[in-house]
Amino acid sequence: MNSIDLFAGAGGLSLGLGQAGIDVVLANEIEEDFAATYQANHPDTKICVDDIAEINFADEIEALGLTGDIQLVCGGPPCQGFSTVGKKNLADPRNSLFHQFLRCVDETNPRAIIFENVAGFKTMYQGRVYHEFTEQLTQRGFVTDARILNAVDFGLAQYRKRTIIIGVRSDDLIEWPQPQFGSSTDDLFDALPPHRTLIDAISDLPPLSACGHSDQYLTDPTNEFQESMRNHSAKLTEHNCANYGQRMQTILETIPPGGSVHDLPEHLRPKGYFANTYARLVADQPSPTITRNFGTPSSSRCVHPYQNRALSTREGARLQGFPDWYQVNGSKTSKNLQIGNAVPPPLGKVLGEMILQMLHPSESMSLSSLQ
Repeated sequence: MNSIDLFAGAGGLSLGLGQAGIDVVLANEIEEDFAATYQANHPDTKICVDDIAEINFADEIEALGLTGDIQLVCGGPPCQGFSTVGKKNLADPRNSLFHQFLRCVDETNPRAIIFENVAGFKTMYQGRVYHEFTEQLTQRGFVTDARILNAVDFGLAQYRKRTIIIGVRSDDLIEWPQPQFGSSTDDLFDALPPHRTLIDAISDLPPLSACGHSDQYLTDPTNEFQESMRNHSAKLTEHNCANYGQRMQTILETIPPGGSVHDLPEHLRPKGYFANTYARLVADQPSPTITRNFGTPSSSRCVHPYQNRALSTREGARLQGFPDWYQVNGSKTSKNLQIGNAVPPPLGKVLGEMILQMLHPSESMSLSSLQ
C-alpha cells in the first residue's frame, strides 16, 4: 500500500505508517533540517525539499513508476494558524495550505486521506476552514469523518490531542481505533492497562546537571516501552542539558515537586509569566503536551520532576514516541523544534492500521498475525 506524506516534518507520521505496513513512497518538506532528518531515517522515500506549491505530484509519481498506485495521501499543514495558542489569524497564508493538500489528492487520486492538525482545527473561525475542507473532499467523492484523538490513549506517555480527519472513497463506515490505554476516570479502565507515565518513558536515562551530557544508559530497560524505544541500542544519544547561569540554577533548585512559578519567591519571578512557567513535571502521570521549547525551563511545564533542568532532547523524543535510533539533524534548538512539532509515531501507527483495515482487511489481518 503506497502513500504520500505532505508537510512531513521529521517523519513521525511516516514512521508510524511504516510500522503499520504502509509504504511512504513520496514526501514533501520545505525546511532543510527537517528534510535532512526525514531522509536519514527514510532512505527509501523520495523527499521533495521545496515549497509544496512548486511540486507537480503527478509528475513525481510518474517518475517513480507509480501512476495510479497511490492509495493514501496524508499530512498536516503547519498548525500555527489553527492553534489555540498564539494569533488566530484567518488570513495567515498557512491556513490555505490545505488547498495544496487537495491539489495533491487531485493529482494522485488516492483511495483514502489522513489529515492531521491541532485539536482546535474543527472549531476555529466558527468552523469555516474545517467545513470548506471537508466539503471539498465530499465533492471529490470522499466519505469523511473527524475525531479528536489523544495520543496518550494509544501508548504515548504524553497527553496530546489532535484533530484527525479521515476520508475514504467508500460507502463503508469509518471505524475509529479504540483506546488501548486508560485512566481511572475512564469507563473502560478495568479492561485497559493504565496510561504510561513520564517516568515509565525516561527512568532508564541517567541524571544530568547543567551543561551535562551522557552517552550511557542508567539501567537496562525497565518496561516494554523502554525496550521498544531502545531496540537494542548500545549507546545513548541526544541526552544533554543546556548551560544555565547562576540565577536560573537558583530558580530550578527552588521549584518544589509539581511546583511552578507561583512557588518561587517574588525576587525570582519574571515580570510577566504564564501559569506553567518554571513548572516541574509529575513523574507518575503522563506529561502534558510538550512544545518546541521543551528544553527551555521557562517554557510550558517541562522541568524534570526530580532534577534541576528542563527535558533533554532524548527525553522529549521518548515522550513523542521516537525510538532512540532515530537520527535528528541540526542544532539542539532545531532538533527540539522537529521533535516538538512531530506527529507521534505511535499515533501514526494506529492511524495506519485503521486505514489498512478499511482498505485491505485481509492484508491487515495477515500483518497482525506476524506481529
